[in-house]
Amino acid sequence: MTSFDELITGMAEGRAWSLMGDGDAVRALLERVYLERCHGARHHRDAYQLRVNLQKKDDAASYAGWIPAENPASGPYQGTSLVWFPGESGSVAVLVIGTDGFGSDAHIAAGTQVTRGRAQRSRERGSRALLELPPGRPLLRAVDHGPGVRLDGSTLGATGDRWVEPFLEANRANLRRLAVDAAVEARAGVAVRLTPGPRIGAVPLLSPATRRVVAGLLVSPRFRWSALGAVLGDIGFATEPSLGGTPLVPGSAREVPAWLLAAPVVRRLEAFLRHRKRGFSERDEIRASPRGRVDWARWATTHVPSGRWTTLPCRFSEPEDDPELLAAVRWTLGRLEDELASFGESAAARLLSARVADLAARVGPGPSRRPGAELRAAGSEWLAEAVQAMGWVAEERGLGGARVLDGMSWDLPIDEVWEAWVDAFVADLAPRCGLNAVRRGETARRLNWATPTSSMRRLIPDSGLRGAGRMVWVDAKYKAHLELLVQHGWAGLEPGTRDAHRADLHQALAYAALDEAERVDSVLVYPELSSGDRGRPAVATVASGRRRVRLLLVGLPFGFHSPDHRERTLSEWRALLAA
Repeated sequence: MTSFDELITGMAEGRAWSLMGDGDAVRALLERVYLERCHGARHHRDAYQLRVNLQKKDDAASYAGWIPAENPASGPYQGTSLVWFPGESGSVAVLVIGTDGFGSDAHIAAGTQVTRGRAQRSRERGSRALLELPPGRPLLRAVDHGPGVRLDGSTLGATGDRWVEPFLEANRANLRRLAVDAAVEARAGVAVRLTPGPRIGAVPLLSPATRRVVAGLLVSPRFRWSALGAVLGDIGFATEPSLGGTPLVPGSAREVPAWLLAAPVVRRLEAFLRHRKRGFSERDEIRASPRGRVDWARWATTHVPSGRWTTLPCRFSEPEDDPELLAAVRWTLGRLEDELASFGESAAARLLSARVADLAARVGPGPSRRPGAELRAAGSEWLAEAVQAMGWVAEERGLGGARVLDGMSWDLPIDEVWEAWVDAFVADLAPRCGLNAVRRGETARRLNWATPTSSMRRLIPDSGLRGAGRMVWVDAKYKAHLELLVQHGWAGLEPGTRDAHRADLHQALAYAALDEAERVDSVLVYPELSSGDRGRPAVATVASGRRRVRLLLVGLPFGFHSPDHRERTLSEWRALLAA
């Protein structure tokens, strides 16, 4: 019997089918049916996912079949699907639209005439019976510190002007998560302008009326994803995104490289394997030397009569990991390896691939099984986080690959990435200048207030360089101030930008007072936004008694595109600090 025949037989049996309630067995059968009857190319298979909800309870709405891949692993879904519903004496197989609507299939339905009655009547009335469909859930795109995006009520399915306050209230937490400023506009109709700040990520936007997801917002890095990958690879993912916590973000999965969202999964698996507590299992083994408890009665009655005097039947306890859990870890690592392989040119992907390979070696060979709902998360915080991360990958939501349309919500403070990147660069620069690096976490200087009324308690430069009679304080600023100064000068800056830059200068000069070295440099490091930033640092001197104090505004590339680029930049900085 072929797999297809086996499926048809099971559907004919309805609720009496022996596989009712056995989701894993039905999934395996459907996989075999697909391989028998359909095109096996990966891009075809990845367009669908299996949905199996065959419950034995009489009052359960049991069904199973193939639905579009962009849907979540459970709950309501969108798009056209091929499913069957088992009954008392058979099953009903249908090509049906999900309860959440047409979704990504709206473009097909929009060109289809929905008719009733006889074919002749249909043709006559077809022009009046065109199906009116709401637009798909759009993904709004922006870049960090970039211009705002305008959000109209029509995007949310709202009319009039009373939707604004409910929208802001429904999305307050998500917009705050990405540090997005929301301002109301009345020009050309009421709208909300969403202006991104120092965080990148993706969040869903909720309807002001129903609080259901109607759109998504993706804030990408102002630099290329490849540049972000180079930086994260160099800093060893010292800063990584936070995942989940909201519904899925429409259309975001294919916009985000897999290595970015794979990092938290790898870290959680590393933490789990580092802290895991192994259980014990009883083992029976024939040994040449005693271990645990020797079954002397068995030895005397079976071994001695057969001449096996030197072998001993032993029973002992041995540490053992949960085999189901390790099988899930192996499956997850294999999936991560596959996803990261397509980004082989990325430094971040190569770093994560090496960490995945190390984890695979620590887990060792053995069965591999897709994580399911039966996986136990009790025992420790490390285990619970690892099980959750494996669930992200199993549901194809923890990775940003091309298998699905809707992706997980996430956020990453890009200014913290910049600070870590500058700190790593300073550590690389220090030996070339004959100085010692002062890394992040080692730079804090306490302010000792002598009065009951006090203000901030510490000054904390990002990093520094120290030598004999020499101190260089470095503070990373993920801002466009240097480029704006090159283009417009101090007088040409907008008032808000000028105030922010003035505060940064005062901060840098305050750092210069933290050390008594004869030569002190206080450096503000900005990302190079254009080729005009390179080789055009701004340098000022400040009278400070016998000390020489310099204030420097310097650009640094956001990641290096080649080893020569790195060496050239290090040489330029060495010459600047030696002056």
